Amino acid sequence: MGTSHVRRNIIFALLSVIVLVVFCVLAYNYKSKSSDDKSRLEAAVAEAKVYEDEVTALKRSITAAADDLADKSETARFVIGYVISSDDDITHAEEQGAEYGFEPVLVLDCVDSLVELEALAYSASNTGHEIMLTASVFTSETNETVQSLISYMSANGIEYSDIFLLRSDYYSDASLEMIIADGFAGYTVYNTTPTAGLTSDGYVTFDYSYLTVDSTSYTRFSSSYSNMASMMIAVDMDSVRAGTLTEGFITTLLSTLSIYAENDNCEFSSIADVENALLTANETAEQRQAEYEAYVAECEERIAELEEIIAEIYAQLD
Repeated sequence: MGTSHVRRNIIFALLSVIVLVVFCVLAYNYKSKSSDDKSRLEAAVAEAKVYEDEVTALKRSITAAADDLADKSETARFVIGYVISSDDDITHAEEQGAEYGFEPVLVLDCVDSLVELEALAYSASNTGHEIMLTASVFTSETNETVQSLISYMSANGIEYSDIFLLRSDYYSDASLEMIIADGFAGYTVYNTTPTAGLTSDGYVTFDYSYLTVDSTSYTRFSSSYSNMASMMIAVDMDSVRAGTLTEGFITTLLSTLSIYAENDNCEFSSIADVENALLTANETAEQRQAEYEAYVAECEERIAELEEIIAEIYAQLD
């Protein structure tokens, strides 16, 4: 009985030792495996982070490229025109141009008689200043006068701007069709926020203000400056004679614009310079758009490659 009891105790002790050894081995193996898994995970995360950081950098680069693409013009341009009815109006325009430092544009309103317009066109051409056409009332009948005046100027070698000053009252598809049919390459527009550029059809457009009364807000001109947009300002000399547009208003406006023009990002300009600047900007924009799209495609291809690499890294941990 005593011997049997001792034998059982010995067997129990041996079994306990064996269980303890097995437990220790299992615990060691588990700890070792956990440590290995942790090391593998940390290594995978570190490796993946390198690629994830590159993905983030590429996405930020695409956003920055898009912001650069949206950059607006770096120069605000103001064209000062005078809607003339006499040689005295031409003299007045030249005097103010000399005083404030700009070359005046001489604007012919085609609601006047063709005989008067031809005489004004001849006088204007002798000054060397740009000539622009408009129609304060633009109808199909008025457009016939435009066509006749164009024929006269072409026959007599008188150059005129291929931008038509189209007032907002007569801005319509029908008017645009007539202007384009007349051979004009562009026309003025009226926007709450001044803009300038090319239409989807490739016609040049930029903002204008047709001054007939003093009520035009100076905010509009400062808005053109702050938006770095081009603007045509047409001073109606008949309104000056009628007293609805005062010389005080005009000189205050010109003084304000002169202050703007003292800055590097603003200038008094000609219609031709505005047109050339817009055409050049459009060509540059098209080139930049193409370069941007190619860059984005390259970045997106690289991002797809990186995301595939990242997915494979984490898949190996499963």
